Amino acid sequence: MDRSPPLLEVEGITRRFPGVTAVDGVDLSLHPGEVHALLGENGAGKSTLIKILGGALRKDGGTVRLNGVPVYFHSPSDALAAGIAVIYQELVLCPHLSVAENVLMGHLPRTAGLAIDWAAANRRVAELLARLGVSLPLNTPVGRLSTARQQLVEIAKALSRDSRILVLDEPSAALGQRDLEHLFRVIRVLREQGVAIVYISHRLEEVFEIADRVTVLKDGRLVGHWPIGDVTMHGLVRAMTGRDLGVVTGANEDASAPVRLAVRGLGRKGAFQDVSLSLRGGEIVGIAG
Repeated sequence: MDRSPPLLEVEGITRRFPGVTAVDGVDLSLHPGEVHALLGENGAGKSTLIKILGGALRKDGGTVRLNGVPVYFHSPSDALAAGIAVIYQELVLCPHLSVAENVLMGHLPRTAGLAIDWAAANRRVAELLARLGVSLPLNTPVGRLSTARQQLVEIAKALSRDSRILVLDEPSAALGQRDLEHLFRVIRVLREQGVAIVYISHRLEEVFEIADRVTVLKDGRLVGHWPIGDVTMHGLVRAMTGRDLGVVTGANEDASAPVRLAVRGLGRKGAFQDVSLSLRGGEIVGIAG
């Protein structure tokens, strides 16, 4: 990680909504070439903070500095112009437009006659994808691509605007292991190129694999910042929840609650067999596989 002065500094950021302070005096710094994990339970303030950084929400207090200069964003376009791109879990792409059209949306190159210069557009997008170490079919509608490939289109789109800071909101939520490994390779390439990345995830094992530093929020407030080598899984869980890992993951079943649903030996030919489970009142049962 680059130890140069911070690219981004957030000091005392506050955002209030009726009846609740979603972000309360939060500090954060981000260096060039750093992957900085932002963690917290649902409702901790992560989404509000990144929306402020991305210009989708206005702050009520505090300061945001880029290269030491205070900035104030009135819209996402302001943040993008300043070099901050937020890639939300719900991707913002036009499914019927091609990869090249999505990547260069709003700034497709033009000929002297003001027609779109498709040759130049394809060259530019191919260069951006090569920078990520990937190749995509430039003329294919993005709606035909997998979620993992659509994410790469979003990242290339951000780079086409010369973004120096990428905020990745739960990027692994819909990815399998192979696609996740590919995403991590791309993140490492960007880190080597000096791009600063804020990485939001609920999967702590990912954080230990890809992050350089970690910041934890709880109930809208800053709990702390740490180099990733200075924390443990148990320590992060306690910081996020205020409870030990065993308490968080332990069974919460109330044996006195009535059984609302009982299944024994359920099966369907060619699909599954001999499935049994029970569900008590007030209980949430997860089904995975």
